[in-house]
Amino acid sequence: MSEDVPELDPGVLEAFIEEYLQLDRKVQQPEGLYSILSGPREKQYQDSLRYFLDPQRPHGFDETLLEAFLECLNVHHHNLPGQHVELETEVQIADAGSDGRIDLMICGGSALSDHPQWGVFLELKVGATEGQNQTPTYAEADRWNFSWFDSDEVIVDRLTDTDYAYLKRDSADDATADSFRSVAWKDLVDEFDRQLESSLFDYPHRSVVQFTDFIQSLKETEHMDSPFDESQLSERLDLYFEYSDLIEQVEKANSQFESDFEDLSKYLRSNWEARLRDSYDFEASGWLVSPSSNPKWQGLLPAYWNQDPLNSDSTIRLYFRHSPTTDSLRNRTLSFRLRLPPQRHVHTTPQSGGRSFNDVFTSLASTEYADQFGDALAAVDVDETRLGSASELCSKEYPLDPQNLAGSYFAQLDAAVGEFCVDNPELLTVLNEVFEQTYQTVFETEPAGEFPGQLQPKG
Repeated sequence: MSEDVPELDPGVLEAFIEEYLQLDRKVQQPEGLYSILSGPREKQYQDSLRYFLDPQRPHGFDETLLEAFLECLNVHHHNLPGQHVELETEVQIADAGSDGRIDLMICGGSALSDHPQWGVFLELKVGATEGQNQTPTYAEADRWNFSWFDSDEVIVDRLTDTDYAYLKRDSADDATADSFRSVAWKDLVDEFDRQLESSLFDYPHRSVVQFTDFIQSLKETEHMDSPFDESQLSERLDLYFEYSDLIEQVEKANSQFESDFEDLSKYLRSNWEARLRDSYDFEASGWLVSPSSNPKWQGLLPAYWNQDPLNSDSTIRLYFRHSPTTDSLRNRTLSFRLRLPPQRHVHTTPQSGGRSFNDVFTSLASTEYADQFGDALAAVDVDETRLGSASELCSKEYPLDPQNLAGSYFAQLDAAVGEFCVDNPELLTVLNEVFEQTYQTVFETEPAGEFPGQLQPKG
């Protein structure tokens, strides 16, 4: 840790929680969570939209809210079910000599593509006005620092569809750039209400409560439904001033914990390779480790599964991946998965036979070789099998010990390598058969070298 976590008096903390709960219980219609959180309202809305609009998040709304949101923006051309969607906040322009961060970007397309097919660019305004030349700068940007699988850049000219929107108060001025559609927060509220008014009970209760709080905050922004309760406000502020030191300590502790998770992620990213090399003989086994500066993309594989059929910088690769990200550490989980890169041209570009490597591989794996895969994966007891999906053919999650995250991560990584790469030659054999058959079909030649078999422990 870079500094000590501040000590909190348990008695004072307990008293604050009890008083806060009592205050909350006696108020019939308490203020929404957004009204008592610190920080700019725009940042809160950025994070909330990123969460609720992402079909992959565990809120249970799936694509419903994203579809309603795009409908409000008059964006109708995206068939969301079956597509992969990524969202990021505070996305920076990647053009040389240009500067600026747009509040929210939504990109979607095929998970087998190395680049998204469509993008929605959003600037959010609650109290602030548009900065000088802000939306014109965003509209003219050619490249953005946005993560799409292994790629960290989105090129506007490669997007089939682009939409720009400027969310603001109804009474505020429209965006300067003509390409930005100006949409009022109240219109977004109306659209969400229209879409969900008859179906809220179809979704998880906790998510409905959270989303309702978000909607209430949007209504307050537009003064649609925001009665001012002076006595309630005074009681809350009195409670804040009484416990201001404690609240500052909690905020400081949370900031330190954020830093600690980031430090641990960097430590695991920098040391996992050495730990595995202590236990396994990669050189003698003919295996490779594939570290990355991005914690999401750490991997290992037989060298034979790393081929260069087109004599280019982009290679064919079938590998096992783990990701010591801060999110995985917070969730106390190591996820070990088998994947083909869905973003590399050499994987996704149709060759002489008219089909790509990933298309042929996933087709063979999910049809002709499905039974063999099923038998081999049963021995590993995987959590998920998606042989038709290149980005995650199969995966298994390993729990981490919250009392020893670093040590248990290394231990569980060793266990995962043992299960998938050492003790299951049947799985490696069927993977290699599909790899070789796919390679021969797509590139009309044999892979270079020989398959080495499983990874060998030292000693």
